[in-house]
Amino acid sequence: MAYQRKTRDRWDLYVDYGQGYEYELYEYQYSEMRKRVREYRENCPQYPLKVYKRRERLNQET
Repeated sequence: MAYQRKTRDRWDLYVDYGQGYEYELYEYQYSEMRKRVREYRENCPQYPLKVYKRRERLNQET
C-alpha cells in the first residue's frame, strides 16, 4: 500500500490596511499565491503583505 498524505499545504495571505494584519485569501498552490501577491503589490503597493504556510487536515474515509 502506498503512502497517502493526511494533510495538504495551504498558503494564507494577510494584508495590513493600517489596523493590523487581516486575513485576505488562501491558495493551495504556491505558484498561485505568488501571482496573487504580485497582483496585490501592483494594485496597492502601500500595504504590507505576509504569506503564511499552513497545513490542513484531509478528511480520511476508510
